[in-house]
Formats: sequence, structure tokens, C-alpha cells
Amino acid sequence: MFGGARLRSILVLGYILEVLASPILSAQTIKTEFGSSAPEEVTYWFKSAAIPIDSTSPQSSLDDLLPLQSSIGNARIVAMGEETHGTREFFQLKHRMLEFLVERMGFTIFGIEANWPESLVVNDYVLDGNGDPEQALAGLYFWTWNTQEVLDLIQWMRRYNQDPSHVKKVKFFGFDMQETRVAVTNVEVYLKTVDPEKANIAFAVLAPLSDAAGEREYANKSEQFRKNIAEGINSLLARFDAEKKLYVGKSSAEAWLRARHNLEIVQQAERMNSAGPIGRYSVRDRSMAENVKWILDNEAPGSKIMLWAHNAHVSVLPSVINDPMGMTLRGTYGKEMVVCGFSFDHGSFQAIEKGKGLREFTVGPAIAGSVDSTLSAIGIPLFAVDLRTAPSTGVVADWLNTPRLMRTIGAVYSDNSAKTFYASMSLHSFDVLFFVDQTAAAHENTKPSEIQFRGGS
Repeated sequence: MFGGARLRSILVLGYILEVLASPILSAQTIKTEFGSSAPEEVTYWFKSAAIPIDSTSPQSSLDDLLPLQSSIGNARIVAMGEETHGTREFFQLKHRMLEFLVERMGFTIFGIEANWPESLVVNDYVLDGNGDPEQALAGLYFWTWNTQEVLDLIQWMRRYNQDPSHVKKVKFFGFDMQETRVAVTNVEVYLKTVDPEKANIAFAVLAPLSDAAGEREYANKSEQFRKNIAEGINSLLARFDAEKKLYVGKSSAEAWLRARHNLEIVQQAERMNSAGPIGRYSVRDRSMAENVKWILDNEAPGSKIMLWAHNAHVSVLPSVINDPMGMTLRGTYGKEMVVCGFSFDHGSFQAIEKGKGLREFTVGPAIAGSVDSTLSAIGIPLFAVDLRTAPSTGVVADWLNTPRLMRTIGAVYSDNSAKTFYASMSLHSFDVLFFVDQTAAAHENTKPSEIQFRGGS
């Protein structure tokens, strides 16, 4: 599953980007600034405000989640993060939350940190039962989602949609944009039908991004080369708009809309790959926010969506390297969005280790004084807490207003540098926190995906 020079280069790049995304903290810094436990008043407040959750199992009743209704309120977006991309309980909790949001609060869209064009195959399955769900999931590329837990969620969506009493069906979409080859193919196939002459020009413009090898090499092309491609993509988008009536007449309004968005995905990826090793983070998060808005704008008025991504993406505050997706969405949707961070104290997860591929890791208790350690200290193994209900002044407010360490493990990890996988975070990055005291690793599916790795989260 992990072999060849291509994977080795991907792992090396991913490890470098993971380190860039996670501030490196020396042992001395951690000891002097974060080595003491939280004040007793803080622990007491968390314990009094905690909403205990009975289980992470999707087979559980949803009744224990009912207290979260007031936290969600009238939100159109519920964004759910994670401290790692490989934790079983995080995945299961998000599955349970999707069921709760769909069955009790009228949500009809699920969005995940995965490529939009490829996600349409999964959506075809959950809506109509077309295709093989395992193959569709593997087709999202990312090993992070190619797990039994995500497959269980997809199969639940299909069962829900099969019930004739559920008039409003639930849909599955990705909102990421890191890969281009499927999007390029979709654009080319569409143009062959509606504008054959322009299709030949599109083939030439999009050729450098039409396969995996071209995508890998694109960032190394000259600035002028990439500028020419970007201008060509802009011209194609302009053509889509100028000839909308013609294109729709030869296809349909929906086909035009989808084909155009495929081209927008290519444009977003081109911009990301031209932005440099640090700039790519901002482009990606901004693009993911744009895609979430595009999804909502093109569903029924008032539609509600649950998002699944890393804590670093759903955060509503800027990081040291970019403005996260959540920050952009908060600027657009304000209080219509509720952001949920995830935390854990100890246990297992799966991640990639440089030079060794995907494996299971087990970590001990979190650093004293960290958010994770503080939440563990209240003695409730599984709970949620609405941070917006905290006091506005006093010891608790002061503690919450001070950035605190939280684990931030994306797709890469190393036992040899465990302390670097903490980031100084403001808890005002989130509205709600979910906490799991002890975790297990997500269960990898047997059908391998075409492994892709683009960075820490």
C-alpha cells in the first residue's frame, strides 16, 4: 500500500509541512509556560458545564445529545474538527452528530475535507445506491477517510435515504480542492458535448493538470508557465459565463453548474500549487470556505450542512500561517455557524510516520496545563462543553482568554518529536469542545486508496 519513490517524496513533503503547521515548542518552553495544572476554579467550571455523552457508538440512542440542541440553535453550519486524522472515537462521534443533526434538527448535507469532484461518486451511492461504497470511499484518495468508521457513516446515509418517509434526502459532498485530474476530465467531457471547438483549447490549457504526474510537477514549473495556465483557466471560465445560454441549451442548468464548478476546482488547485509551501495553506482554506458556500448556495434555500475537517481548518481564529476555513465562514455566516473542536487525553490513533508509512501510535496523558490535560482532570470520560457559556470575567475567563497548548496531529506523527505536535491555541477558536479521555485508532479499510498527502491537516 505504501511503496515507491512517489510515496517517499510525498511522506517527506508531508512531514515538513506538518512541522511547519505545528509550532515547534521546546521542552523548556512547555515546562515553564504550560507545566502547571489549571486553577481549581477552571476545573470546577468545566465539570459543572460539561454535557456528559453516553457513548461514541453510532448504535446508541441519540437522547444523550439532546442538550446540544440549544448550543446548535438555528445554525446552518455545524463545523466539527478533530485533533488527529486517525481517531476512532472522533469519527464515531461525528457520525452520531450527523445522525442527530439530520434526524432531530433538519440538516440535509454532509461535507468532508475531501475533493469535491470525487465526492460526487459517494453522493450517487448515498442518494440512489449506485456503485460500490467501499470503492467510492477509496476514490477520495485520502487514507484518512478510508476507514470503517467513515464507511459506516456512508452506509447509514444510504439507509436513511432508502426510507420513503424521509422526503428530504441527505447528501454527501467534499469541499476540498487539492487534486485536479477528475475535475479536468469532467470539464473536457462536458465541453466535447456543448462546445467541441473550445474543447480542443481546453485540452491544451488543462493538460499540465490532467494526471497525477502533472499535478506533482506543477509547482516546479516556471512562474511564466504557471501564469499562462492560470490565464487560460480564467479564459475558459469567462467562456462558460458568456456562453451559458448556449451550454445550458445543449445540456442542462445543473450540468452547466457542475461543469463550471469543476473548472473552479482546477483554478483553486492551480492557485494553491503556485502559492509556495506556506502560501498554499491560505489558498486551500479560502478555497474550502468558497466551496462550502457554493454547496449551500446551490442547495435548497435554508439548507443546513455539517462539516468534517481538522481542528486547524474549522477554527475561527487566524493561525501562524493562514486564515482558516472556519474564520472565512464565520465572516460570512456569523452566528449561523457553530464550530466544534475535539480534544483527547491519551490513547491510540493512526498516522503516517516518516519513512515507515501508516501505523498505529499510542500516547500517554497530555502535557500538564494543556487544554487536553485540563479536560481530563474533571473526571468525565466523554463530554461536550459550550465555551460560550463561560464567565466573562474572573479566573475562568482569564484562563480561557490565554492561549493554551492543544494536541494538533494531522496525518503525520513521530514518537521522537511528540512535544512538537502541540500548538498554542485560543479556545475562542471554537464554540463547543468535545472531549474523549481515552481513544483508539480508526480502522483502516481493506480496499486501498490511491494515497495522497498534501500536508499536516
